[in-house]
Amino acid sequence: AVLIGSLFGAAIGSFCQGLAPNYWCLMAARVISGGCGAVGSTANVYVSDITHEASRGQYLGYLMNANGAAFAFGPGLGGGLSRLGLNIPIEINGCACLVACLMAFSYLPESPVFVRQQLDSARMAGQRHGSSGWSSFPASVWAVCGVEFLRGMSFSAIFALYGLFANRVFGMDSLHIGYAVCVGALTLICTNVWLTHPLECVLGHIGSAALGTTTMAVGELSMAFAPNLYLSLLGMWSVYMGQAIAGCNIAAVTSMLATDENRGEVMSMQQMAQASGRVVGPIFLGHLADIHPHLPFAAAAVCVFLATGILLSISTAHERRVVEDSLYDVPLLASPRPIVGEEVTKADIKELGTFLCDLLTEGGYQWHEESQRGALKSALKCYFPPLVFDTRTGLAEETVPPVFAAAAKDAGAVGGATPFGTPNPNMRPVTSVGAECNFTGDDSNFLRSPMLGRSASFNRRPFQRAGRPHRVGA
Repeated sequence: AVLIGSLFGAAIGSFCQGLAPNYWCLMAARVISGGCGAVGSTANVYVSDITHEASRGQYLGYLMNANGAAFAFGPGLGGGLSRLGLNIPIEINGCACLVACLMAFSYLPESPVFVRQQLDSARMAGQRHGSSGWSSFPASVWAVCGVEFLRGMSFSAIFALYGLFANRVFGMDSLHIGYAVCVGALTLICTNVWLTHPLECVLGHIGSAALGTTTMAVGELSMAFAPNLYLSLLGMWSVYMGQAIAGCNIAAVTSMLATDENRGEVMSMQQMAQASGRVVGPIFLGHLADIHPHLPFAAAAVCVFLATGILLSISTAHERRVVEDSLYDVPLLASPRPIVGEEVTKADIKELGTFLCDLLTEGGYQWHEESQRGALKSALKCYFPPLVFDTRTGLAEETVPPVFAAAAKDAGAVGGATPFGTPNPNMRPVTSVGAECNFTGDDSNFLRSPMLGRSASFNRRPFQRAGRPHRVGA
């Protein structure tokens, strides 16, 4: 809802800017656009909610590519459209925001974490909760906000001052400066596509983020003290590369340090801290530019060097959170080595059967019809895949068994889908045993329980909650 509202408000703000008859109406329209500027932070939160920690940085990098593409192609498109009228680019921007709003409304279901929080709130209504708000955030969250402030301040040197610097020192005109910035944006995109994820696998999120901020610092120093234009441009493109590496990894770190309950607030604070840095940066660095044109970039390098130190200082807190979350990703009910089959007794059948029926009754599920029982059995097969032992570690591991594919087939799914109609291209069995069940079997961590997921096939789902018809696309 926040994402849809922000996109709709941005569309209204853009239309009003394009049609503004005077300066004050233009300012009012800008206020509307600024007030609806939560698209970036909300998108980050949404991606964090629906992705697994191991792949979160990669998907946040894809999201960052959208911004990079906008920086790469937006100025050229806007310049071309401005020949039709100075208000045409902003009106086209409003149309794009409106289309994005309609797409989000049509295709994006509500975040499963938010839905679960709403259910928990309704269930816990009237009970007293612990302290909440900014005062309850751990010190590591505030440290990340400090990193983002410094990073935003450093990166503002590119946007606010590099054009003036290149013109003053190297005699570049506006056209060539625009080309240089477009190449920087393309560098950011290519880094996210081909470099960021391999670095995450080798260095982890903290190490990759620290490498990114260090790369930014080296690039800023190269811009400040480069003896010629070519080294200066290489320095600027290095800043873009470091920005790509650091951006998605810092977002992943922030998401990990937050909880499901406060992730939206924490990531909004992160975005606000970075935006504050981009506001303060041009003012502070602009005064330094009056003293000497090289000083702003040297100061920007110092900022990201400090950010690197802060990132390394919170590595322990981040690792602790990773370990805590990994406790929910271990195989469930592993047998001791060697695997010993349990002997089924009548007492087992009676006790576990009664427990399962009571559990389904309390949850409001239906299972009497044959199709409903088939879906239930398929869900259980997905949730309890066969366990085997790794002979090297002696630990139980999950296989990719034929029973998982058979479970999808039993539910009538086609093309490697789970019993609940969600694509599972990796055919990986389920291991999550947190507060809610993940039946997707992939890294999306999207469908937390049968009543939360939505897809085109759910309107024919046989195994559903009693008295709660499913709405497709709601």
